[in-house]
Amino acid sequence: MDEPSPSTAKEGIELLSPLTKTGKAKVISFWARTAGIPLIIILQLAFLGIFAFRAKLGMDLQKLALSVGEKEKVVADAADFEQTFRKTQRKLGQIALVRDGLCVSCAIETLNRIKPAAVVLNTLSLEGEKMQLIAETPQGLTFATFVANIIKEEGIREALITSGSLNREGNFVFTMELVLDKDNIK
Repeated sequence: MDEPSPSTAKEGIELLSPLTKTGKAKVISFWARTAGIPLIIILQLAFLGIFAFRAKLGMDLQKLALSVGEKEKVVADAADFEQTFRKTQRKLGQIALVRDGLCVSCAIETLNRIKPAAVVLNTLSLEGEKMQLIAETPQGLTFATFVANIIKEEGIREALITSGSLNREGNFVFTMELVLDKDNIK
């Protein structure tokens, strides 16, 4: 085919005169093309990123809610065990305190071992490491033997006779306070 001749070719007719941009319009047009379009694209990408992050946080929140629900069930199931465990800890603490304190039965056994058979214990009280006793003994060497045994005993640090008197039967009734050494009484 032949090329169309210039007379047969359609010419574009422009009804408005082309605008020549000057000053502010030129600067705004240049900024819109060079910075505006990339800025709009970056803002759209940032919005999409924030939207995706929000969706991910929503899914993570749902997973955490399920996990917390499961763990609450486990904790509720373990409540009885926890109470038993805490009671056991308190009992072990009390046992440790008793072990650190004076062995009461050992102190009474020590007293019975050093006391002559003729000495009769009327009252015995133990408070901390102090033992107070009220006893009576017949006249004679029994009281002296008892005092000698107290002096020899390593589990007794101090002895104090607080009172003494003779009763109507002729027995010597005395009150004595003993300071015990918990490390030597076993």
